[in-house]
Amino acid sequence: PGAWRNRLHREEAICTALAALHTYHPDRHYLVRDGKIVIIDAATGRLAPGRMWGRGLHQMIELKEGCKPSADQVTASQITYQRFFRRYLHLGGMSGTVSEAGAELATVYGLEVVRVPLRRPSRRTVFATRLFRDRATQWNAVIARTIAVARTGRPVLIGTDSVAESEELAAHLAAARVPHAVLNARHDATEAHAVEQAGRAGRITVTTNMAGRGTDIPLAPGVAERGGLHVICCQHNASRRIDRQLIGRCGRQGDPGSAETMLALDKPRIARVVPRWITTFTGPDGWQRPAWLVSFVVRLPQWLDDRAQRLERREVLARDHRTEQSHAVPGGLE
Repeated sequence: PGAWRNRLHREEAICTALAALHTYHPDRHYLVRDGKIVIIDAATGRLAPGRMWGRGLHQMIELKEGCKPSADQVTASQITYQRFFRRYLHLGGMSGTVSEAGAELATVYGLEVVRVPLRRPSRRTVFATRLFRDRATQWNAVIARTIAVARTGRPVLIGTDSVAESEELAAHLAAARVPHAVLNARHDATEAHAVEQAGRAGRITVTTNMAGRGTDIPLAPGVAERGGLHVICCQHNASRRIDRQLIGRCGRQGDPGSAETMLALDKPRIARVVPRWITTFTGPDGWQRPAWLVSFVVRLPQWLDDRAQRLERREVLARDHRTEQSHAVPGGLE
């Protein structure tokens, strides 16, 4: 009762409760496992046990899902990634999709991005992006394309945005009597087996970001001669880097492979910035011409999100510097 009479505390509690109800969704942001809330890492699609949202949000979500509220956590100390990594005497790294962050790496760490040439020439084919009116039309096209490619004896990897979306597509495939496997945070115990099988002839695997960064899908004998792995990207992440990580699962180490992107215009990230009249361009086979306009519709929301995240990281770093200076003792000692 005492804290509730404070207006700021009251408003924060109400806003936190509303966020737990309407902003954070099961099978997208978290899983309910063994009566506990387990966060799903947005970048990797993997579970992050032990990680908790702060300021009472985690407990609000536990209440929403009927779980026993956990004890509130108190932050003893904190540091930004930028300040943490700059404490190393020598700093470097390697990534296949780091070029987009080159300007930020130079500003924050003083590091230059150097391109390393491929060991073998790339044999990956990337087809034009296709946009569809809504999710239902998109799934119909994805299933038709998947069946057509799998019939040629090539494996197909379909990347989706979330656990919920992967299971929605899996239900459509099951209704069409198409054999397939699902790899998401709910099936993380069988990840190694699913990845091992994903390169077999005619194999269809529906996945989330779990099959993105760092996953090597070996091709079974005879698959390379048929064209290698085909990736269908139904993901539209906040950063284009994560989309490219999924596409990079095919055509690895000089193997043949192909990829294409198939998205729905009613995806939240696209729908919030693209006007509805854009849907007039779409048909049953999707919209892919002119290519520059399709690319603009897909990339604009990602550019806006990426820019917002860069500005947020910059502000966090600046706030961290101000905190450090306020704690400094005259004479240079802390």
